[in-house]
Amino acid sequence: MTLAVWLGSAAPARTVRWLDGALATAAKLDAGAIGLCAGDTGWLDLAADRARHAGIASAGVPTELALDYLGWAQVVAAAARSLGATTVLVDEASRPERAAEVGALAEQIGAVQLTRVIELANDDGGLRAKRLAGGLVQTVRVRGTAVIGVRIAGEPLDEYPTPVPNKSMRRLELGALGLDPSVLAHRALPKRGGSSPRKTVERVADYLAMHVQVTGARTAQRGA
Repeated sequence: MTLAVWLGSAAPARTVRWLDGALATAAKLDAGAIGLCAGDTGWLDLAADRARHAGIASAGVPTELALDYLGWAQVVAAAARSLGATTVLVDEASRPERAAEVGALAEQIGAVQLTRVIELANDDGGLRAKRLAGGLVQTVRVRGTAVIGVRIAGEPLDEYPTPVPNKSMRRLELGALGLDPSVLAHRALPKRGGSSPRKTVERVADYLAMHVQVTGARTAQRGA
């Protein structure tokens, strides 16, 4: 088993403990595990730093693209093939889009998928997972290629860590992965409108101006 941990394309929306938990789980399962991320330099530095703390290697795809979950699944699938990873853990707790990426990635690489995993261990050549299913906890044995969404928190932290640049991170360029950025751009998320909302006073003034214009026009018609 060669294991990669997809840490996502942006810093956690919640605590960094979810990154640490996914990386620590990978380190216990596979001595050759590698943390995988994509995005801008600041995020790559943070992910590489947390992988270093967990004692595993890291690889990053530098890009300024902002993609939807289907676009990132293409990137991760290509990176996993390049790294020779047969099992991919996904930190699905730190950002909401991670959960959707589990299924999309599994489809891209032709693997089974498992979500909401809270405990993971080696089991006779495969993996044994405990996952949440409604109000129940299921135990599942996993064999073969798999994409597994984990929700396992790491140790508590006193403060958010300052990223330290890691020169040992393996850089995976999109072109070298067989991906064309201009094609991936079709999966880009739409940009949010930058215009600020109009003030309430301005909206009321517009309404009154229109009302006065209409009233004046009706008076002119009656006078005619």
